Amino acid sequence: MNLAISLRSEILKTRRTASLYFTLIGAAIVPFIFLFNVLLDDDLDGTKKDPLNGIFKLQAEMNGIAFFPWFIILVCTLLPQIEYRNNTWKQVFTSPFAKSTIYLSKFLNIQLLLLLFLVSTHLFMLIALVVANLIDPALDLFARPLNGFNVLANAYNAYISMMAICTIQFWMGLRFKNFIVPIAIGLALWLIGIVLVLEYKSSLGNYFPYSFQIFHTFPKYKSSLNQVAWTSCGYAGFFLLVGFLDFRRRRMSA
Repeated sequence: MNLAISLRSEILKTRRTASLYFTLIGAAIVPFIFLFNVLLDDDLDGTKKDPLNGIFKLQAEMNGIAFFPWFIILVCTLLPQIEYRNNTWKQVFTSPFAKSTIYLSKFLNIQLLLLLFLVSTHLFMLIALVVANLIDPALDLFARPLNGFNVLANAYNAYISMMAICTIQFWMGLRFKNFIVPIAIGLALWLIGIVLVLEYKSSLGNYFPYSFQIFHTFPKYKSSLNQVAWTSCGYAGFFLLVGFLDFRRRRMSA
């Protein structure tokens, strides 16, 4: 009950920030790029044999390798910073909730935004497809049925693979008053993770959290997806615990 009340409080605080709009805008980027590309160039990027499923596959790749990890790095860092920006940590700690409840409610609030991103980006893409098909019926985008299982599987794999990054960035967001530091670290590690696997073909990428988005994005790496997913969950549990222990012992003066 206390966790539900604390989570509701976190959601209300989030609604007073730009986080909701930021989530929806981030989710709309790939659908907008698709609509802009198709309407101007009439180019389906090699997906004409099965346009509907091909476009959703392309969306999963674009979001998976870049936009979803970027969104996670930003939102998991910025949301924990609300109390620093508003100088309300003392007020938070004088509430009747235990630190564990406060910590979990903040983390769960972030998970809701991640799920909102994933749901919204697919809804926006569906809307973009309908609009494109209405404007240019010759595209015949709905000639074949959508493979809903693949869409859900890609979204699930994206979410699970990113849990490691999510917990690391969440911990850093609580740890540093200056939000620029954890964001810079996160983006730098993301770039290192990309180079590690795609450029150097290193097997270390299977265990480097900031490389995990590659394994659910590109078919040639999906043979390692189960191992990466379990490793991501292991990292998530570890860093969530480490983050809580650090959060519990520290006194937030801001």
